[in-house]
Amino acid sequence: MPLLRNGHWANDNPWVHVADEQDLPDNAEDHVYALCSLQRYQTLEAAGTNSVSGIWLSPEDDVLQLSEYLQRLQVIAIDFPTYTDGRGYTQARILRTQLHYSGELRAVGDIRPDQLLFMVRAGLDAFEFQQAPDAELINQILTRYRINYQPSYALPLAG
Repeated sequence: MPLLRNGHWANDNPWVHVADEQDLPDNAEDHVYALCSLQRYQTLEAAGTNSVSGIWLSPEDDVLQLSEYLQRLQVIAIDFPTYTDGRGYTQARILRTQLHYSGELRAVGDIRPDQLLFMVRAGLDAFEFQQAPDAELINQILTRYRINYQPSYALPLAG
């Protein structure tokens, strides 16, 4: 799937969503990194067997439960199951402003170009599209505004 990271198209994406019933990949052998559910991550932490450094958040997950794990997380993928579900915007905003998460916040699911600027302003900095959008359209969206009057998370500029 096409991945836009910090305003630039990424050629590699070693992160894969691993369902709760699937085995975790061996990072060293498979050269992939797991994004697991919050519940699975907490179970692995409690058992002392956690080697996962990425989480896949569903819209109903409480991001405040992540506060003690944030230093160990490289990627947090926020699921937008439909483009009309706005809970991911709130999750991103809480992670950036209240919990001060500085790692990659990735939007996954039903991501559409016309939502991109709003997602960036909420603190998302990577976008995994189901189908490749028009690159010129994405560039226009990301560079359209240089100044915003409303408070938001800092805008990454494409270039």
